[in-house]
Amino acid sequence: MRLIEEIKKKPANLEELQLNITIIFIGLTFFSLFFFGIVDALMGVNLGFLKIRLIFIALFSGTAILFFKYKFYFLASNLMMFLVLAFLLMNFFFSDGYQGPTIFNFYLFFMVSGLFFKRPYDLIWHLSSIGLYFTLFYLDISGYITVDKNYQNLDQLFFDNSLTIFMTSMFLFIGVRFVINNYQKQNSDLIRLQQENEKNLKELKQINEKKNQLIALLSHDLKSPVSSLATTLEMMDLDMISQEDFERIIVGLKKQSVNLTHVLSNTLSWVLTEMGEQEIESHPVDVVQLTNEVGDLMESQAQRKEQRIEKLIHVRELILNLEEKEVKIILRNFLDNAIKFSSLGSTVYLEFIVTATSYRWNVKNSGARIPLEKERHLFDFSVKSSVGTQKEKGTGLGLGLCKRIASRIGFEVGYEYTVDGFNTFYLEKK
Repeated sequence: MRLIEEIKKKPANLEELQLNITIIFIGLTFFSLFFFGIVDALMGVNLGFLKIRLIFIALFSGTAILFFKYKFYFLASNLMMFLVLAFLLMNFFFSDGYQGPTIFNFYLFFMVSGLFFKRPYDLIWHLSSIGLYFTLFYLDISGYITVDKNYQNLDQLFFDNSLTIFMTSMFLFIGVRFVINNYQKQNSDLIRLQQENEKNLKELKQINEKKNQLIALLSHDLKSPVSSLATTLEMMDLDMISQEDFERIIVGLKKQSVNLTHVLSNTLSWVLTEMGEQEIESHPVDVVQLTNEVGDLMESQAQRKEQRIEKLIHVRELILNLEEKEVKIILRNFLDNAIKFSSLGSTVYLEFIVTATSYRWNVKNSGARIPLEKERHLFDFSVKSSVGTQKEKGTGLGLGLCKRIASRIGFEVGYEYTVDGFNTFYLEKK
């Protein structure tokens, strides 16, 4: 039964298909030997032939044991074919020779041998069956051999031939139907694999394009501060720079280094996410403490633009099972964007809200609403250069990275514009 379930479960390659057809053939052959044995007994056919049939059933059972138990597939299949051919030879003599139903069995043998074996073995069994039948046919009509006339009247001859034609047709129908079903399954699987390959190829192309864009953007953004640093050091060696100029350059380099550190951090997170190596661990976290830590961490960046971060936490104490590292990455990105696109001296809000069915963080900054065209693609994972209110540069990867990370940890991210004029980016779990 397990073999039959495996046959139904998946499409097979050529060798597996031939093996499965052999299994079906064994079952149908056993059925035919017993079925026609009963029919012959009811029709009063020669008892000697019934004994021969029982001997062949026993021998055929032995080859089936070789096939199923010891898995000698090739040997057992050839022994079975030999036994069937030998039985057809005996059947010719006991079933009215060329006038009996043996020709239909030879035809079935010819067809089945082509499904069982690959060349040259299929040709050997083809030629053996055709050669044997034509030899017997010629010897019978020429009077060189004598066959038993077991049919007492034409009605018995018609009945036996009709049954044989029916069983032969069933053999062929089941075999051909099995091959067609297997082909259809294989064709469906090939179409599915082709579609998956096309999808994967498209994704790989997109990732490769993003990688190239990212490399170009990082090369451009790194070139300026590195060149400035190299030039500054060279001028210092030559005593060509004043202390005032040096301090001014250092302030500029420090500002650029903060931006680049954030860009490189996002880039590393993106690479680890794409490689599947970003480990995700959840544990009990004090939400109030986490919110304060993120806000305090970004405070120094806000102060460079004379901004401040106001934390609005609407709970006194709350412990949640969270992926702390991932939540912090998302909130830092939201705060970085809010600081970057807010004017000097403004206030950025980091808010935590909890309800009966959900909790969420909001990062809000005042300003004009993001245009609808840009809003549709805010969280698309694509490299797009952006510039803040003080010429701060970015790759545009941050929000796309946030969406990917949020999806992995079961959160939602989104953008809203409130009635009181705040751009709001939120991280929510329901």
